[in-house]
Amino acid sequence: MTAKELIEQLSKVAPDTEIVGGMFNGRVETYTVLDELHVFFYDDIYNDFFGTPGTFDDKLMTIKSEKVVYLGSFFESTNKRVMEDRHFVWQLRKVLRQHRSKEWKKEQLYKLLTEFDGKDYKR
Repeated sequence: MTAKELIEQLSKVAPDTEIVGGMFNGRVETYTVLDELHVFFYDDIYNDFFGTPGTFDDKLMTIKSEKVVYLGSFFESTNKRVMEDRHFVWQLRKVLRQHRSKEWKKEQLYKLLTEFDGKDYKR
């Protein structure tokens, strides 16, 4: 989306209309209020797209504008549950990267998954 397209869409709503975006809350896709906006030179953030392979990154590589606008949310860094779930994913990766037997990894992963599944999802 270009700034022109965004301005066009925003001109159709009242200026005090809240803006929300999509967010993975650690368990499901949901919505979040957008809290921040930053303007970056594309060349300043271009290198951040390497090392995180995916289709989304391929599209980022095709940006032609000199600057980009980032809209974001503080949700991921302020929601305790999301932080815990990120830690859980880190733990899974840690087990998988260890030079141990498949049986040991299976036991550790099962233990982590059972613990994860047993937690109630509360804010």
